[in-house]
Amino acid sequence: MAFVADQITAAPQGWIRRLAGACWRHPHLTVAALVASGIGVGLEAATPLITRVAVDDAVAGGTSALGWLVAALVAVALVRFGTAFVRRYLGGRLSLDVQHDLRRAVFHSVLRLDGAKQDSLRTGQVVSRAISDLQLVQGLL
Repeated sequence: MAFVADQITAAPQGWIRRLAGACWRHPHLTVAALVASGIGVGLEAATPLITRVAVDDAVAGGTSALGWLVAALVAVALVRFGTAFVRRYLGGRLSLDVQHDLRRAVFHSVLRLDGAKQDSLRTGQVVSRAISDLQLVQGLL
């Protein structure tokens, strides 16, 4: 765990880079959530295209393919629902894992202080502030 604490306090960089680095410590969850999100967004573009084909065919007087187009719309909606579920589930797991890593890093930093430093520091306030800030990070992810 020292690696995580040292890496968080190592070099000054933006909060987005540090948060991305914390996410990439869980590469499988990060990639899977991004892939599910990409598939879901890509399928959002398919719905208007299928609807356009259905309307164009209906205006032209041909409704023979309407059943297939409705089935395609239902299939796209089901896949979009599935990818949204997977994205939210994996994103939730990722946010909890990142929050846990960051919380352990904060606690490890407090524990590294010697007795005099711990006495001079208001540890309860530091830990309370860290917990509330990390809950915001979890909500962001």
